[in-house]
Amino acid sequence: MAFTHLLRLDYYFMNDLESTFWGFGVVVVGLILLLIGGLIVRAKSKRWAYFGREVALRATSIGFIIGWLGLLWLFFRYEGIPYFTWRLWPALLIIYVLVALYYLVRFIRVDYPERQKQRGSRADKDVYLRRFLGKK
Repeated sequence: MAFTHLLRLDYYFMNDLESTFWGFGVVVVGLILLLIGGLIVRAKSKRWAYFGREVALRATSIGFIIGWLGLLWLFFRYEGIPYFTWRLWPALLIIYVLVALYYLVRFIRVDYPERQKQRGSRADKDVYLRRFLGKK
């Protein structure tokens, strides 16, 4: 299987796609399970600690966007609507997922540990005690 067609620009703007493909049902079921699983995780994460809840909310928001936009694109493809059946839209969705995963990993590895370091610092306490310290 050659992947050289991915480097051609006209590949992403083709309208001659079939309405269904060999894995159409599997993809639809997978996207629906992604949405349902996201709802379940979101409901259960309300009782979790801050870090777990925040990671779950960020991950499920990515999952919701993938699920809804994926189902929407499959509907347009099934109906054969010309501009919405382009392969450009799933490619943009994949780029979004990669960027969102980067920010999720960045939150886990960089942002949250920095917040934990600053949490007990004097500057954090000064924010809440400005009135009592005579600062505005």
